[in-house]
Amino acid sequence: MLTIPVSGLRRTAPVLLLMLLQGAFAQTAPAPTVTVQGTRGAAGQAGNVTAAKSKVMSHHRASSCNFMGTPSAAEDEVALAYMSDFGLDDSSTNDAERFTDVAPGGDVSNTSTPSSLDAVADAPTDTGTPTVGCGPADRRFAAGRNHIERKDKSLALAFEAFDNKDYARAASLFKTAWNKVGYEEAALSLAKMSLYGLGSPKDPKQAISWLREVAEGRFDPATGRQQFDPTYPLMMSPRSEAAFMLARIYERGIGVAKDPAQAKRWYETSADAGFVPAFDILGQAWLAGYAGERNPSKALSNFKQAAEAGYVQAEYDLAKLYYNGDDGVPQNLQLAAAWFGAAANAGHAGALFAAGRMLDLGKGIPADQKKAAFYYKQAAVKGNRDARYALATYFYEGAIVPKDLGTARQLFEAAAKQGQSDAMFSLGAMEANGEGGARDRAGAYVWLTLASASGNADAANALKAVAPLLTAQDRAKADSILKPASKQ
Repeated sequence: MLTIPVSGLRRTAPVLLLMLLQGAFAQTAPAPTVTVQGTRGAAGQAGNVTAAKSKVMSHHRASSCNFMGTPSAAEDEVALAYMSDFGLDDSSTNDAERFTDVAPGGDVSNTSTPSSLDAVADAPTDTGTPTVGCGPADRRFAAGRNHIERKDKSLALAFEAFDNKDYARAASLFKTAWNKVGYEEAALSLAKMSLYGLGSPKDPKQAISWLREVAEGRFDPATGRQQFDPTYPLMMSPRSEAAFMLARIYERGIGVAKDPAQAKRWYETSADAGFVPAFDILGQAWLAGYAGERNPSKALSNFKQAAEAGYVQAEYDLAKLYYNGDDGVPQNLQLAAAWFGAAANAGHAGALFAAGRMLDLGKGIPADQKKAAFYYKQAAVKGNRDARYALATYFYEGAIVPKDLGTARQLFEAAAKQGQSDAMFSLGAMEANGEGGARDRAGAYVWLTLASASGNADAANALKAVAPLLTAQDRAKADSILKPASKQ
């Protein structure tokens, strides 16, 4: 009887895994812990901001308050340190930074001589000395704008018109909202309407103009950066979304010539505004040499920022970089295992497989096949083809889990249909041998042919063994699958 050995994961690694698992073996040691700052499930502070908006005036509406220039990621730490040194850490009770619009010059009830407030407010500002807050004119101007904003309904009416698909009215109201109050949401909506041609022909250049109004607007690094919530990782503030859209426009050449440098610049702006996934994209860009320069060390830095904030994809990408190592990034299997574990605990299918693989082989951490099987199962349920193949070998061999050839064959088939080369070979072998189900030499020939075409080194020899045993009917069945007749 013909017998073709089924390839085992721990004896023959899947072809696709070789890129992930390249590098020398390291001595096993307990995996170090990693710090993830983001708290999954946290409600965030959005409710506090909304509740305070009608009562506390933000200096975002003033024209010449401190730290309201165009953003620069390189200056953020300097600006924040300066604010901290002078006691300007932002809070709703910080009078140097915020004030109520009903009393922009101060609360008269707290002064012994109420008339002195006007004297202070009207005093000339020394333009040669940096101020420690908004000037008197700025306070009054901002208070007036806030009063208008509190009573203005143009933005709400604009969204209502948009929802009703009355795009002409929506565009008019969005422009009114922008001109009256300067709502970032209004400019962003106008940009999207121009980009997608809602109510008027598509106009990418006009969209870019509106997006830049938001992305290049005044920015306070202490309060302007959005708070990242790992539970909702794709949430964006208007600023981060505008910058991200600009990055995509220049990356893909939507209405403009492709410009990798501009795309990278806007991804940096989006990341600086608090959109953590943009850090992961920047890490990929530095790793791939996008926009001309390849720098694995900068990729590592960006991956770490996103991973430590709790962005799961970045945890996985950081783990891969530590696993493989690169120029300026030494291989560190212990940190790789730790970050794979962090992403696996969050349910990332690739990380679940990778964590299982490291446990299976004892790479960077002590081997534990039983725990590896648990990770493989979780990844297989999520559709990871390599995990399905790995778990199939466990059921085929019966050393770690009870032997079950039927389940092994089903898992091999699921992975094979996803293009997993070794699963194609193993499924072909089981069908040829009649293991876990009926013998099917035509099916075996098909899967072994596909495995050989995808690079499996053992498949060619197996085909030589199976081909002579095919009947004319088997050959016709196999050819109908491999060489389907073209439809007239």
